[in-house]
Amino acid sequence: MVGSAQKDYEKKLKYGKSEQMKLMLRIISVFLVVAVEGCNYREPKISKTLTNNGPTFTALREQIFKNNCIGCHSGADAAMGIDLSDYTELMKSDFGVVTAGNPLNSTLYLNVQSGRMPPGGPRLSDTEIKSIFDWIKEGAREN
Repeated sequence: MVGSAQKDYEKKLKYGKSEQMKLMLRIISVFLVVAVEGCNYREPKISKTLTNNGPTFTALREQIFKNNCIGCHSGADAAMGIDLSDYTELMKSDFGVVTAGNPLNSTLYLNVQSGRMPPGGPRLSDTEIKSIFDWIKEGAREN
């Protein structure tokens, strides 16, 4: 009888480990799905125009601002009066939106770097954020 009880105990123990392993795999699977689905990272689509001679406003507008910002920040009704579709208008903006040569004193860079902008959309990629930083640091050239 002792041998039978021992076998039952070992069987339950073996079955228990199998169930624990299944549960662990389910938890890991759910975690991975949530992590991947919740990730806002997008592979940047930055052309060499932004990197060969340093970024320009025109390149940023076409490759970053057009898809992420211009829906709210363009024209006469631009949010906060910040028009990212027109270089001259952008550079006239108040609030230190772009302080040429000083990205850390430019609200444009600070807002995208912190993730406050764009609101409701995916965060800009690190490459896109660095392109904005470099553009401002290098003098915020138009072309």
